[in-house]
Amino acid sequence: MKKSKVYAVLTGDLVASSQIPANEYDALLYALDQTLRYLCRRDAGQYNVYRGDAFQLLLNKPQAWAHSAILLRLAMRSQLQDCRLSVGIGTISNPRPDVKSATGEAFTLSGTGLDSLPQGQRMNVQSTEDDFNWHMGITLRQTDALISQMTVRQAQALQEYLLLEDKSHLAVAKHLHTSRVNATKLLNQGHYDLLMQVILYSEQLTDRYFHG
Repeated sequence: MKKSKVYAVLTGDLVASSQIPANEYDALLYALDQTLRYLCRRDAGQYNVYRGDAFQLLLNKPQAWAHSAILLRLAMRSQLQDCRLSVGIGTISNPRPDVKSATGEAFTLSGTGLDSLPQGQRMNVQSTEDDFNWHMGITLRQTDALISQMTVRQAQALQEYLLLEDKSHLAVAKHLHTSRVNATKLLNQGHYDLLMQVILYSEQLTDRYFHG
């Protein structure tokens, strides 16, 4: 029996958006929009920003959910702000070009996950596979805490590292207008190697549970 296609849906909103100064809000929304556009190009997705401070991203490549979630968090942390994110992995009932009108399991899991996100926690993941949820849940809680503790400059370095095709520290340094030594320091302080392992682990686990 052929398995139904699985998608990843990321539902999120900006933290304390009403307290963001007006002169910073437009820049923050621009950074959010640019990041969502990049992720859609990279992983064959669609997105929608609604209510001013909320957004939803549908990924046709569900294995990319952790990379997308981490990059969105880094983009917001780079702006001295943050967002909450809930990932739902599952089927969708009516794939459409307009994500606003799509429904299904992945959307429901993502939406309810965001509504039930504990105070102070910024990321979670939900699926119909309890073992997957348990394993990835622990990993994501640790990743969440790590990103929440980053400085703006560390988040900027890690954001560039994920965006650039050239992963050399020199390339990151050029984009940050700093020295290679300082770029390396920022990447190490942000534990970039650990974040890359989390992304790889999430890709492998998602593939095992939903495409095996």
